[in-house]
Amino acid sequence: MAELKAKITLKKKGEQAYLSLRQLVVSLKWSAAVDLDLMAFYKSKDNQVGGVFSDNYQGGSMGSLNSFPYIQLSEDAGVGATAGENQEILRITKLDDLAEVYICAVNFTDASQNRPNSFAQYDAHVLLVDDRGESIAVPLDSTTPGTVAVIAKIDNTGFMGAKLINENQILDLNSFQSQIPGANTLKLSSKIVLNKKGDSVQLKPKTNGSLGELLVNLNWHQGQTTTQPQGGFLSQMLGTSSNQGAIDLDLGCLYELTTGEKGAIQALGNCFGDFNQPPYILHCGDDRTGAWSEGENLRINGEKVAQIKRILIYAFIYEGIANWSEADGVVTLKQPGAPEIIVHLDEHRNNLAMCAIALLENVGNTFRVEKVVQYFSGHPEMDQAFNWGLRWVAGRK
Repeated sequence: MAELKAKITLKKKGEQAYLSLRQLVVSLKWSAAVDLDLMAFYKSKDNQVGGVFSDNYQGGSMGSLNSFPYIQLSEDAGVGATAGENQEILRITKLDDLAEVYICAVNFTDASQNRPNSFAQYDAHVLLVDDRGESIAVPLDSTTPGTVAVIAKIDNTGFMGAKLINENQILDLNSFQSQIPGANTLKLSSKIVLNKKGDSVQLKPKTNGSLGELLVNLNWHQGQTTTQPQGGFLSQMLGTSSNQGAIDLDLGCLYELTTGEKGAIQALGNCFGDFNQPPYILHCGDDRTGAWSEGENLRINGEKVAQIKRILIYAFIYEGIANWSEADGVVTLKQPGAPEIIVHLDEHRNNLAMCAIALLENVGNTFRVEKVVQYFSGHPEMDQAFNWGLRWVAGRK
């Protein structure tokens, strides 16, 4: 249970307190297994509107304390509905240009499933501390079902200075976006970002127990083509490729079925797989340059999850210099009716052309998705690291 300590507690809607607002720290704390997100939306005195919220959301910004709107978010805690001592902090250092600021919390876990729930079950509260150390608490204890809590409003339009008002309003996402200035900039289209190696999330089965069709997408920045691409993966590994510009990044996977069958799916060697027959994984085609806006895709038949033991998603640079930082690759796993899962190809090792990106393991007839992002000189080295036990020979596209 998140502990609530404050000099003043605003328990009811409409209760107010004046604050010294040269600096303000707003913290959201909770311990339940839910992904709550602290946010601030504002309207400036010249009628600009906007928001500060996690950049794990599409179009999100963590803000800045050194430039407008002088609001900054510390982190995105609780991703994947993780229980524990979760905390997110908003800092506000200047209100001179702002007329209104709304402190809000989005229940992403339920909002992404369009499933209104009571905030009271999640033991959360918001604590506001001004530059004099005065603290004001607003508990999130409403039993009204919804997915967004409009916790408090800072009104900076009065001649006596800024005041904090307990809004205590629970809304659905559409009402929230239509009523709160700047909230229409929030989109739920992409949220679960596996930031660190070892971060994981478990996919939620549909009502019939299946996962539906899973789409694994790889996209990247293609770079500049300076010469006609020549040579393949083997020649590039030997340092004889003449392509010094555009990067041909290939998506693939290793798979292991519950029958013990193992193999690889990739364009190299024309191993495109099959969606309806074992291994229930299909490569959708090869994008040689990254110019195709949709990148490369793997389809995984989630109706057959019980037949799949594990899948290792990987990418390798078939053409071009092994420069992962320039490629700026990202893998997105999409499941119908669920938030997209994002894995960035970061922690770059630019001298190695193979990257193991994510491991999908069957846990209770669903997949646990774990970020690995580990670089290798080639397929055999990656295979050995993950104990797959395949035999590898040189191939071309």
